Amino acid sequence: MRTSKLRYILTWLSLALILICSSLLVVSAWNSQLSGTFSPSLMVLLWIAISSSGIYLFMLAVKKAHRQWINEKRQLEREEQEAKGKSSGRSGTSRENKVLDFAASARKIVRRIPGNIAEEQLGMFLLKNLARELEIMSGVYYSEKKGEFRAVATYAMASSTEPYSFKSGEGLTGQVARNQQLMVLTRLPEEHLEVYSGLGKAAPSYLAIVPLVHKGRTIAVLECSGYRYEPAEIENMFRIFARDLMNKLSPNFT
Repeated sequence: MRTSKLRYILTWLSLALILICSSLLVVSAWNSQLSGTFSPSLMVLLWIAISSSGIYLFMLAVKKAHRQWINEKRQLEREEQEAKGKSSGRSGTSRENKVLDFAASARKIVRRIPGNIAEEQLGMFLLKNLARELEIMSGVYYSEKKGEFRAVATYAMASSTEPYSFKSGEGLTGQVARNQQLMVLTRLPEEHLEVYSGLGKAAPSYLAIVPLVHKGRTIAVLECSGYRYEPAEIENMFRIFARDLMNKLSPNFT
């Protein structure tokens, strides 16, 4: 507060000094012309006073302009940070809603499945509803019979691709069946599960392998690929889906 007050007083003193010294300089110059006498020391003193006051006012103006520029820059930075914070808050909220949407989609698919559906129809029914809800690109449903998993339903597979059969522990799908742990892969070979259509072919961004477990035994494995959603959230959706599906169809496998 004292510094600001002192600077305020000095500013007005500098302005007054410039006006007074300028007036005296003009008067002295006029008198020297009329009387013929010239005082160099007085002229030098007046010029020093005017220059000092002018330099002080100039530095004060530069300092004020610099402070204003710094304040504006900080204000812009704060506004950008607030905008980023609001944006991240909105994205966080939308992401949370997206997870809830996946949970709702999983339960919606399970609700559509008749409680007394035959096992032979279950695979194709699941794949059609997954394509409807999640827009999967392709899928295979393997059912376990006498220790071997065989493909009983497929969706959008290339004609040259024939789903193989496997036993527990054979390959990635067999490992999922043995470990009873859902797996979502994101780094896939370019030729893996390519989907063909009249517009060409496309590779998926994820491959989900989902074990369907009943009373500690893997009774089926669902394998599907897609690109529309984040793999981490697809994994959450399939966890809910597999759990609710087995709870609903549990009486069919007793």
